[in-house]
Amino acid sequence: MEPNMNGFSWKNCFGSRRRGNKFGMKTFSRVGACLMVFSVVFVVFIFQDTAFDSITRFATTSFFATDSGEDFCLSRNQSVLYRKSSPHKPSSYLVWKLGSYEELHKRCGPHTDAYKRSIKQLKSGQIDPNSSDCKYVVWVGLAGLGNRMLSITSAFLYALLTDRVLLINQEYDMAGLFCEPFPNSSWILPEDFPLRSKLRRFKQNFDHSYGKMLKDNEINYSMKDQSYLYLYLSHDCDRHDQLFFCDQDQALLSKVPWLIMKSNVYFLPPLFLMSSFDRELNRLFPDKETVFHHLGRYLFHPSDRVWGLITQYYKDNLANAEKRIGIQIRIFHTKTSPFGYVMDQILGCIKKERLLPEIDAEKSIAFSSNNQTSRVVLVTSLFRGYFEKLKKMYGEHPTKTGEVVAVYQPSHEGRQRSWWNSHNVQAWAEIYLLSLSDELVTSAWSTFGYVAQGLRGTRPLILYKIDGTIPDPPCGRGVSMEPCYHAPPIFDCTAKTNVDIATLVPHEKKYKIKFQFGSGVLFGASDFQVKCLTTSSVDNKEVRD
Repeated sequence: MEPNMNGFSWKNCFGSRRRGNKFGMKTFSRVGACLMVFSVVFVVFIFQDTAFDSITRFATTSFFATDSGEDFCLSRNQSVLYRKSSPHKPSSYLVWKLGSYEELHKRCGPHTDAYKRSIKQLKSGQIDPNSSDCKYVVWVGLAGLGNRMLSITSAFLYALLTDRVLLINQEYDMAGLFCEPFPNSSWILPEDFPLRSKLRRFKQNFDHSYGKMLKDNEINYSMKDQSYLYLYLSHDCDRHDQLFFCDQDQALLSKVPWLIMKSNVYFLPPLFLMSSFDRELNRLFPDKETVFHHLGRYLFHPSDRVWGLITQYYKDNLANAEKRIGIQIRIFHTKTSPFGYVMDQILGCIKKERLLPEIDAEKSIAFSSNNQTSRVVLVTSLFRGYFEKLKKMYGEHPTKTGEVVAVYQPSHEGRQRSWWNSHNVQAWAEIYLLSLSDELVTSAWSTFGYVAQGLRGTRPLILYKIDGTIPDPPCGRGVSMEPCYHAPPIFDCTAKTNVDIATLVPHEKKYKIKFQFGSGVLFGASDFQVKCLTTSSVDNKEVRD
């Protein structure tokens, strides 16, 4: 609920009115008058150990406007008012490492002297091997917002491990979604970057592609003439592209100042299989189930534009409930997942897990109840039918327990439009709202759900993939809150041959079940045998069912 103190209302300082997909900005004129009051409460939260439930440093240094002067990043500090404290605490080494990275980014980021020197070398192709200047990884995204957030996180961990600076090729469709994560510097690739206009056209077989150059025996192992290389790490990358995950290839790549990386998947888990990164990763993440949880909460803070949508929707519809249930429904193929099957599956999951009280179908609600709403259901889907069915059930019939259930859906756009900025704004707002749920139900195969569960820090209930019939059971608890890598590498770097990844990962689980289980798309499913590679799969301990 929104806190108040002796008549003081946070809404007076930070409230905003929603106008379609936008919100009014005039209330920001009151922010200055409220900073002192907010600061007092902010300090109280810090010392109650509720705050900044992942990485503790970041709020204090980034509360005031950044150098751009465009964004206060209210979400960085106000999130503690909406989100429960995480039980998953970061290692002290991770906190130190992130602080060290911020110093690197400040020294090497866009428009710094070091950046300008590196750009000059990139343009000329003349690399000074004795140069102590900075190295970079440029992220280029594909697919929907969930895929992009997962691949950005993967690229950031790689940058963290290799002392590179991460820069984001932000095109219009992603503009204005996130606050700058690093203080006093930007992670946005500048418009005048020499290759920027060509990045979207880089394909798997681009001339500077590392995989293609290996395939064609064009790699110069001294790397002295390589000012940049292109890494294709998407779901359909081939064996040569996957050599990126081999230690000996990393030794070569470390010599190249600029790495251009295109990806649409959570390629982070196989980094944990590499001996060159093993010691550092163990220090950073003693609990490997929390990798995305910590890095995602560190990197992704909603911009003030998106935060206005989130907080207003939360206050209007979710704030007063005793329990909030998020249900994320992703339909990939309507022919194989007809509405009736999916709806029965959702109702079966609700009943099996006792998420909501049963309705008394023999009785009707004659008028709107004034009782306090005990449970709120937040439905996110491209389609409206599932919401309408649930809303009608609980709107027309009382529950057997007397509890009042309200059902809401923020949007229903019909189809995914990842190239629309307004679509991504709405998607990010809904992902964040889902992450505020007390109980979360997600759809198999959906990266949208992965991000929500990771930010929430919970193992969700997963609606199993429908394969001609309604799954029995309809849903089950995920084995990890970590996202799943959709395309685990199939190449054994030592044996130089394709292998079953399970032979390299003793703790990878194979589930003898008919439908998808675990946290994400499952790779290589056959004969009802499925497998999933996450960071928790490669931990030293088994993941419990």
